[in-house]
Amino acid sequence: MVVLRRYSRCRGEKVLGKKFYVVNERMLELEERLKAREKSIEEYIEDLKRLQAEFDNYRKRVEREKEEFTKYANEKLVLKLIDVCENLERGLENCGESDDTDFVRGIRMIHKQMSEILSDAGVQRIKAMGREFDHNLHEAVMQTETDEVPEDTVLEELQHGYLLHGKVLRHSKVRISKEPEQIKDNNVKEDNVRNTEDVR
Repeated sequence: MVVLRRYSRCRGEKVLGKKFYVVNERMLELEERLKAREKSIEEYIEDLKRLQAEFDNYRKRVEREKEEFTKYANEKLVLKLIDVCENLERGLENCGESDDTDFVRGIRMIHKQMSEILSDAGVQRIKAMGREFDHNLHEAVMQTETDEVPEDTVLEELQHGYLLHGKVLRHSKVRISKEPEQIKDNNVKEDNVRNTEDVR
């Protein structure tokens, strides 16, 4: 009986050992699977966050583009209104200040009202006279030699330019100053003399 007990105890321990080993292996396998699932969940969460950020950026970009479109959608209409307003302005200049008939007063009121409407729509006249030529705002159609002002100074505005919400709608057509040839030749000669003196 003692031998049987020892045998069954040994055999029981072996069976328990095998069961423990199998359970331990299964537990390790489940832990690995759990870690893999947790890693997958973290990756899905990161993907979701990235997609949500991309969607937010897309939504903001679409709103910005919609705003820009709305701002500049009436560009062609505004240009036509500017032409009408300038024609009224030219007509008023020809009338002079002394002509104060009801008709001229009416035209002045219409011109003022149109100017206010354009201003409310975000239209600004580009200031050009006496300023340095800027190719982003001005279009030089003539040059005049003069030594009275620095080179590339706007001498005359032939056609007004306009901005719509800061964007150039129409460039100012201008006449700009140019350094006279005689002065240029003298400056070149002086530079050549200085360069030769520096060499000596």
